[in-house]
Amino acid sequence: MPWLLRMLLNVSVVTLMAYAYVGWRVNQALTHLTSLPDPRRQQLILLTVVLLNLYPGTALIAYLTGSDAWTIALRGGNRLMDIGLTYPFWIGLLVVAQLAPILLLIDIGRLALALLGKNPDGWTAWQATLTLLLAGAVCLYTAIRVYNDTQHIRIRERVIHATKLAPETPELRIVHITDVQMDPRTGPPLVRAFAHKINELNPDLVLFSGDLVTSGTEFIAQAATLLGQIKARHGVFACLGDHDYWADPQGITRSLNEHGIVVIDDESRLIEIGSAQLEVTGVTNIYSRRPSADRLHQLATSHNPRRVSIFLTHQPSEALIEWAQRNGYDIFLAGHTHGGQVVLNYFGFRLTPGMLETRFISGFYQVGQMLVSVSNGLGLTFAPLRFQAPAEITLLRLKPVETSHRVSE
Repeated sequence: MPWLLRMLLNVSVVTLMAYAYVGWRVNQALTHLTSLPDPRRQQLILLTVVLLNLYPGTALIAYLTGSDAWTIALRGGNRLMDIGLTYPFWIGLLVVAQLAPILLLIDIGRLALALLGKNPDGWTAWQATLTLLLAGAVCLYTAIRVYNDTQHIRIRERVIHATKLAPETPELRIVHITDVQMDPRTGPPLVRAFAHKINELNPDLVLFSGDLVTSGTEFIAQAATLLGQIKARHGVFACLGDHDYWADPQGITRSLNEHGIVVIDDESRLIEIGSAQLEVTGVTNIYSRRPSADRLHQLATSHNPRRVSIFLTHQPSEALIEWAQRNGYDIFLAGHTHGGQVVLNYFGFRLTPGMLETRFISGFYQVGQMLVSVSNGLGLTFAPLRFQAPAEITLLRLKPVETSHRVSE
């Protein structure tokens, strides 16, 4: 059995157990606080669970029957399907995933008190009230957080003091974007707002680390046109991502180039900004195409370590990050992870499926002298929403090190 199928089976078993536990706890709470008859109450909870989980069953039937219409609808081609099946499933799953460990801790605390011979009066009633209050609070928080993280775009900013810049060099504003993945869910209004926010940052240079569309060719021209509205004084450069290759790599490259976005594929470009020289290396690093050792050797040979150098790629593979660090790159930019897209936070421990692939999930990491920046991007992948991994644009502000600091060094 393939590892992915085993993982999905394990996740399904854990999910069913979590649903059963939360359903039992909510049922117990309603027993103490309402006058609903037992059969009616249990039927209501069971019906709710079934309705929240119609999506995976429908998806399985569509897959087994080979129904293209159902498959397209489930992927976001039908708004009624999203409202009735897809979003209820994901929001319900997030609510249960957050609520189950909290309720479990309460039960463990109650058990500990019982073992110590302490059983406070009214504990059952208090627990029932707390359970329903927590359930309501988690539902409200999840709905608000999902909407904000999916529909709003934040700016993540970092100031970099670059010793390779001459003291008189003005601040260089480099914007990093990734994973636009335009599709029926990430539509023109959101992509247009994305481009507008980028322009508001007044960038000198914009770097796009791939995935223009989610699938197919329907949205390529429109997505490229909207990204073509981005204005950067010294250009917009891009590499391709996994979804670009699954869709139409030649068509996406052609469309981006037609709208003023230069695609760099396993090559370096020298960009002169006043007295500053930036070297941008774009490498295709995706599941179906890894950079060859020969090509990396050629890039390393031509690389000038005296210039401020940026390595742009799609996947933040750890081996490639180590290679860039060893070869003297200053900044490594990637996307692909969507910041985890759906992130659960258990008492300070963040969990997301992306952790199975890389430790570079979201934000800034220091690897030796090199800064690694992995952006959450804009679009969506395995889930139709974001949770605790908001859509974002990354702004890097490069400044020269002050003369006094240079002397002290």
